[in-house]
Amino acid sequence: MTTADADGAPEAGPLEGVRVLDLAQGIAGPYAAKWLGSLGADVVKVEPPAGDPARLAGPFPGDESDPEASGLYLYLNTSKRGITLDLESEEGRGLLRDLAARADIVIESFAPGYLAGRGLDYEALRSQNPGLVLVSITPFGQSGPYAGTPAEEITLFALSGHMWLTGDPYRPPLKNGGSQPSYQAGLNALAAAIIAHFGSLMTGEGTHVDLSAQETLAGMLELYGPFASQAGIKPRRRGNTVSAIYGTYQCADGYAGVYCLPRNYENMARAVGIPELLEPPFIDADERLRSNDMLEALLSGWFFQHSGREIFEMGKSHRFPAGYVATVEDLLESEQLRERHFFAEDDHPLAGPVRFPGHLWLSSEYAWDTRRAPTLGEHTADVLTELGVSDERREQLRAGGALGGSDGS
Repeated sequence: MTTADADGAPEAGPLEGVRVLDLAQGIAGPYAAKWLGSLGADVVKVEPPAGDPARLAGPFPGDESDPEASGLYLYLNTSKRGITLDLESEEGRGLLRDLAARADIVIESFAPGYLAGRGLDYEALRSQNPGLVLVSITPFGQSGPYAGTPAEEITLFALSGHMWLTGDPYRPPLKNGGSQPSYQAGLNALAAAIIAHFGSLMTGEGTHVDLSAQETLAGMLELYGPFASQAGIKPRRRGNTVSAIYGTYQCADGYAGVYCLPRNYENMARAVGIPELLEPPFIDADERLRSNDMLEALLSGWFFQHSGREIFEMGKSHRFPAGYVATVEDLLESEQLRERHFFAEDDHPLAGPVRFPGHLWLSSEYAWDTRRAPTLGEHTADVLTELGVSDERREQLRAGGALGGSDGS
């Protein structure tokens, strides 16, 4: 299906005609490739015979494990065609070389040296296709003392500096929710792939993009890096409440927060309706900081008497930044996301109805293509036919194990 666009845009995406091979597994590479496909590129996901390990991750319908119904896999691999190849076999590697010779972009997430050890490194692939762009996504990059070191999400949160900054200052560091190191690396890979492909179109020469998930997160430390390197200030965890008017409070039905700059303070004070907030010492910005504990006590009582949505609406109507801490269920029912057609829905032949985020932004010129994820090896026969492989030769390849026994027929 195609998600709704901003102004009834045509369905052809801006990357129509671009050919992508997605060799990556897990989250980051497939996430980048799925958006390339949603933007119109022809993305062929190349899986090993056993499938992408993401197929083993839940959630599963009815909580029954099924590699064709993994919620993670189905989300990360929309708008792709799927084939299986055994890169441990010579014939499987030969087919990959043929596919790369026709591709514009290849995305991979193998450990450094894996492709080179099989004669599939960038120089080997570009010998048949000088304009090829290869995007390699790994935890720490292709070089350096950490290259090749395996890492999970918590490892990358920890080694990027983000865990040190997350949590209460008097308690151990906290891991952020979700798999942001991988998703952020995937977004960087998406941008890198498009920019590098544009460069290839301009010059005729491709490039090998070496992307480190650690560097992606380390580059998001905002002002903390400069504070430490230039001002000698040691960053520390600040918890959920930096000051009385910059933090999170328990409210009547959960949690809500406020982030009030001096220019917003009087708007907030009028909305709260506590007369003392518009009198000394709170009306003066410097005195307000020195009286922070008293102000926090007053606001704590007020927040506890109101729901998160009430506080959010007050912030909107009185023009000060305030909002509630949304649950996942809140997002699924969000009127804002519904109005912008953020969620796409589709029927998967094995997993049933699937609902997932369908776009990164809206455009007046094109729509987002959000076709369902492929079953294992679903398009192998079609892709090999496009390569000129006959049915007889395909059967020979399947029998020899190059296709892993799955050819989509």
